[in-house]
Amino acid sequence: MTLFGRDGNGSDAYIEASGAGTTASPFVTFHDVYTNDLKFKAQNLTASADVLTAVVGVKLRVMSLIISASAAGFIKFQSDAGSDLTGNIYLLASQTVTLANPLGLFQSNTIGDKLNAVVTWSGTAGTIGITLGYREI
Repeated sequence: MTLFGRDGNGSDAYIEASGAGTTASPFVTFHDVYTNDLKFKAQNLTASADVLTAVVGVKLRVMSLIISASAAGFIKFQSDAGSDLTGNIYLLASQTVTLANPLGLFQSNTIGDKLNAVVTWSGTAGTIGITLGYREI
């Protein structure tokens, strides 16, 4: 980011640009209170599955997480289907868990790892809804 000047409150105002400066990919500028690299993924799971596919050359850092379940059970997140990134997050039927951290909640262990979720039901299977805010770092 580059210092641009002062905003209306007298605070430093930084801007960041993305794009290649071409017609297909013009420069886009952002004030420091916005981000241009935060991505979101929403998914409904009835069983364990990949949540974020691997991206060559980057780690996946989860910044925010919303989980809700239609039945009792638990979920945990893993890096590349082998290394636990979280402990079990226990859910009751119709419960919602919301977590966020501007520095990140957890991230894949190695560059190029995918992020997967392991779902275990306490009784009758249901559906877990997941919404992730994440960055590729």
